Amino acid sequence: DESKMDSSKVLILSNVKIKNLKNGATMRYILVPEKEADLRSGKLSVNSPIAKGLLGKSIGEKVEIAVPAGNIQFEIVEISR
Repeated sequence: DESKMDSSKVLILSNVKIKNLKNGATMRYILVPEKEADLRSGKLSVNSPIAKGLLGKSIGEKVEIAVPAGNIQFEIVEISR
């Protein structure tokens, strides 16, 4: 039952809105298993660097994630199911 799923922390199948603290851009992703990943439709693999940096975190937390372009700081704005 999805209504009983924890939305206080980022988990697999979470719908997460994050804000890039460097440029203020916001993005929304759903964290999915590797085989369901499709970046064009906002489905981010849980094995990706961004997802790994977000898993287990809560709303308001700031995380620094290493991506090919360097380190980027994000703030978790919203978590839903």
